[in-house]
This record gives sequence, structure tokens and C-alpha cells, in this order.
Amino acid sequence: MAKVKKGDRLSCVPCGREVVVDCCGVSEKVIWCCGSPMKKVTKKKAAKKTTKKK
Repeated sequence: MAKVKKGDRLSCVPCGREVVVDCCGVSEKVIWCCGSPMKKVTKKKAAKKTTKKK
């Protein structure tokens, strides 16, 4: 896993906890929760809704 950066969103898969990194320094490259490393949350594009007009 790459070094965390300010603004990164991380999520714990087992418990669903999410964190946002607001400060970085000389620290670990991995943030742990529930005994496993947290994964980076990627931005997903919202699906467009199409409405049929009658």
C-alpha cells in the first residue's frame, strides 16, 4: 500500500468504519482496524438516471 496522503479516505472491510486523513507526518504506511489493514476508498461515479417522458 502506498503512503497515505492528506484527504485520503480509508475504510475497514470487517466493521465498515471510514476515516479521512487530515494530517500526515512521518508515520506508518498502513492504518489498521479490526486486525486488518484499512483499504483506500475510491470515488465511484454515480449512475445517471434516465426518465422517460410520456
